[in-house]
Amino acid sequence: MDFLVIGGTGLVGSNVVTATTDEHTVQWTSRNSKSEGHELDKTERDRTTELISKLNPDVVVDTAAFHAVDDCEHSRAKAYDVNGTGTRNVAIAADDVDAHLIYFSTDYVFAGLPEETPYKESDYVAPINYYAETKYVGEQAAKIAAKHTILRPSVIYGLSSDNFVTWALGELDAGNEITIVNDQISAPTYAPDLAQACLDIAEQEITGLYHATGPESCSRYEFTVRLAEVYDYDTDLVKPITTEEFGQEAPRPSDSTLDSTALYEQLTEEFTPPKQAFSEMAPQISSD
Repeated sequence: MDFLVIGGTGLVGSNVVTATTDEHTVQWTSRNSKSEGHELDKTERDRTTELISKLNPDVVVDTAAFHAVDDCEHSRAKAYDVNGTGTRNVAIAADDVDAHLIYFSTDYVFAGLPEETPYKESDYVAPINYYAETKYVGEQAAKIAAKHTILRPSVIYGLSSDNFVTWALGELDAGNEITIVNDQISAPTYAPDLAQACLDIAEQEITGLYHATGPESCSRYEFTVRLAEVYDYDTDLVKPITTEEFGQEAPRPSDSTLDSTALYEQLTEEFTPPKQAFSEMAPQISSD
């Protein structure tokens, strides 16, 4: 089975590349011409069509996105171009070669009202920031591909690329206090789990819309305290703060916990809870 990962140097994309086995061939794209992969900006329709047609993959995993949530509020044209139009370009090109498209959306497509969670795939979508609006546009674009799977993860973390966890570990290792919101709740997703799910989805030809988050719901503050505990950092360095006090530019859902049961029922294993994932990451950090 031949895979093409759009955005193969990012957190999810690099994990998909790593997860592939001898039973697969994998190629990937990057916007950086110095990367070993194919240079691609998915907002360029002709180039996207040309590359996917040339490589003729069985599976296209589209991880490329403009996901700086606050920046999306004042760079709306870019956000729509990448998350909406760019995804449409990939979907059309994937469909042209009869490839299975796997697209990543976000838990932020929901309003995040605590009385509504955990959200199921059939629940009403109501984005409250522009990033989420464009990712939902991407969901609709992904459906252009006859064979498509749309996944909604949350707070994706791991070690292969910069993310919230690598930032927090760097700050804690330096002995710096960090203020983390204690009123934004979700079920964080371990990147290697998401990558393995992509392989399972492709091999089993699972299509449709699925929530793809971790099995435990917690606030960002609780998540960070657990991280500090596993790595024996002083948990007093982690200071709670409310969203209102923190002052983020784009509104966030207060509780975007998703119910991922439908996906878990089709996979060989459920996703990893944070404490276990942090423990699995520890040997990799020690060897660096």
